[in-house]
Amino acid sequence: MSLPSLFSRLRQSRRTSLTVFGIALAALVITAAWFISARSALAEAYARLGEHNQALAEAQVREQEAQLRVDYARSSRELLATAQANGLQPEAWGERLINLRQSQMSREDAAAVLGAVTRGSHRMFGAEAFELSVTQQEEGLFDAPVVSERAAAPLQLTLRGAILFRTGSSDAAPLPAGVAP
Repeated sequence: MSLPSLFSRLRQSRRTSLTVFGIALAALVITAAWFISARSALAEAYARLGEHNQALAEAQVREQEAQLRVDYARSSRELLATAQANGLQPEAWGERLINLRQSQMSREDAAAVLGAVTRGSHRMFGAEAFELSVTQQEEGLFDAPVVSERAAAPLQLTLRGAILFRTGSSDAAPLPAGVAP
């Protein structure tokens, strides 16, 4: 082997090696650029997925709220139909709120107030709070005081609630039998 042919082979081998190295380096740079691009695209995809999952959760909450409103409306219609079937038309009734707090009154006045809120065919009362007590320890709530040297002590009444009464004419039909107001 001659020295010039060895140099020419070495030179060709170097060129081939550098060419292969250049191609490999270019492929590595292209692959690295693609990887960085793919990684940022993956991060964006995860961000979009998070946004879509949040939107889905919000939509599910709105759907549940809408379903509750539909159920509430259905229940209201059924309740209104039942009330009308039992003679409780809303337009034939009025409502007044009663709020007596720790009011002191005579036994006669307390009996009149309690008589006014007693259920009947033309009125009903829904109590939120009711308390009736004596103001003197020696008197009983259910025993009439003996009229002697002093007047009976007043009773203490707490009464809070709504009284419903018929607003229609007096010839309005009373509640059907068996229907509790």
